[in-house]
Amino acid sequence: MKNVSSSFIAALVGARTNGLVARSLVYVTARDRATGAPVSIGLWTGGEDLDIDVIDGSSGGIVTRTYLGDVNLVVKDVPRVSDMTMQTVDIELSQIAPAVQQLVRGWDARLASVEVHQLLIDPATGQAAGPAEVTFLGIVDGEPVETPAAGEEGGITLNLISAAIAMLARTNPLKSSYEGQKRRQDDQWGRYSGVVENWDIPWGRAA
Repeated sequence: MKNVSSSFIAALVGARTNGLVARSLVYVTARDRATGAPVSIGLWTGGEDLDIDVIDGSSGGIVTRTYLGDVNLVVKDVPRVSDMTMQTVDIELSQIAPAVQQLVRGWDARLASVEVHQLLIDPATGQAAGPAEVTFLGIVDGEPVETPAAGEEGGITLNLISAAIAMLARTNPLKSSYEGQKRRQDDQWGRYSGVVENWDIPWGRAA
């Protein structure tokens, strides 16, 4: 069960009376094309750049990250499932925002890890109702860049899939690879796995 901060719950409970403003935050960790080192960038639905406290998707602790605004960020609905169905989420971004250009053209965003958070803001004070809560953890499954016709608007959509379900669905070829098995103390179990299906093994006695 997900643990949600008391301040976050209080903001939800009081929303009917006090009102509430929700903002979406996206934190992407991609790969530098030149060095291969991990590089991260934060984007949110606000109009300015801010340092925002969020719940870290890996450790569960509170961390402060910089999120860049004015990128036309739209986070589509996150599906809620109770089984092993692969969850998918689409994130729409401005094609001309410098931060987005850096992410999809300057860096390699293929299979980048993504944390999606929701930040609740008190409309009366403009202050956050506690650190932003995690709503989705995923990886980038595609990064199509739409090239618009003259006079039309383009955009970038990051297609995300659930990180947890993607890991469970991943196959491990070493389990059936002879070369992989040999590295385990010269295990010969899979030596003939590639040809055994063609063997003609006689049974019983010859007539």
